Amino acid sequence: MNSEGLERSFRTSITALLCALVLEVACWGQCTRDAPNCPKSASVESPTSPFAGCYQLTLGRWWPWAFGEDTKYVTPPSRIQLLSEHGIKGFEQNGFLLRAVPTNKRTTYVRGGPSYWQVESINQIDLIWTDGFTGVTLKLGKKGDELSGWAHPHFDAVKLIPRTARVVARPIACDAP
Repeated sequence: MNSEGLERSFRTSITALLCALVLEVACWGQCTRDAPNCPKSASVESPTSPFAGCYQLTLGRWWPWAFGEDTKYVTPPSRIQLLSEHGIKGFEQNGFLLRAVPTNKRTTYVRGGPSYWQVESINQIDLIWTDGFTGVTLKLGKKGDELSGWAHPHFDAVKLIPRTARVVARPIACDAP
């Protein structure tokens, strides 16, 4: 066998080995914990686990000034539940389900409708309420049991001066009144 044939044979062997390796890694990604032929690893925690649950939201004052009658479009519910279930319809498909938790008190109108949340890193999440035209995004970081960060409103019309508000989310029991 000449050197050209030997080189071609070597490249073919390397290619076959790389393909087998890629297929093995791809198959691992399709394994479930109970599958008999999957590699056993330590318990894998869902990226939503550190955040899932119910929270009391406290929204600070909008800065540099309030929204007046548009406040209802950018005010999140005061009590929410973050679910580990992925959304399947509308804007909810962009993340995990986010639901308002009813309160016993009469409340003024707040942002409802399509909502979802996304895990940005091991200690950061975004909560999003939007109807495609207006809404609010809460960018929150985990500090102990609490989440804190900033609310960022969004509108389909150009706002020349961006506004923000401080937000704190404290864990509560999901069945709390």
